[in-house]
Amino acid sequence: MTQVSEEQLKQIEEYLKTLPEPERQEKEKQIMAQLEQQGPPQCPFCLMSEGKIETTKLYEDEHFIVVLEINPANKGHTILIPKRHIKHIYSLNNEESEKVINLLKKFSASLSVISQGVNILYSEGPASGQKFEHLAINLIPRYTEDSVKIQWQPKKAEKTELEKVKQEIISHLPIEEPKAPKIDTDNIKKELEEKKKRLP
Repeated sequence: MTQVSEEQLKQIEEYLKTLPEPERQEKEKQIMAQLEQQGPPQCPFCLMSEGKIETTKLYEDEHFIVVLEINPANKGHTILIPKRHIKHIYSLNNEESEKVINLLKKFSASLSVISQGVNILYSEGPASGQKFEHLAINLIPRYTEDSVKIQWQPKKAEKTELEKVKQEIISHLPIEEPKAPKIDTDNIKKELEEKKKRLP
């Protein structure tokens, strides 16, 4: 059997905990069999996008799937998952980023109709509560007096501290590649036509 890291075991255990009790043992056997056959295990989100874990799929294209959460925070809890195994939102390319925005717009609009509000939640890194190293964006429908709590204790920040943090954030912003200027082909054609007319 392939060597499984402590982190991978933890991820498998976390995933198994999300399943109803009767399904856990069978799913554990399936995962262990897969480990023996295919080498290192894939994360649950990769298995979902490959169709190896059953999902209630709302949408699919070549880059993304959108599924219903099997242990929802509220009715209609939806997850947007890239098929490509990436951990960070900044690992999305421009085409994927545009697609994410469009999908979030569509699904949040739909969920807003069936609920009284929507939280769009993206977690990155262990301190944020990210369980698997695969980008996943949660759309959580909200209802008056539901049991979902997304809150923090506000702490007063002094102006000097805000300025210091501002500089720190700005200094670490990725440098964007300059875009090539758009070529005005119509204008070039006109100029060439004018030059042709002037030729003897």
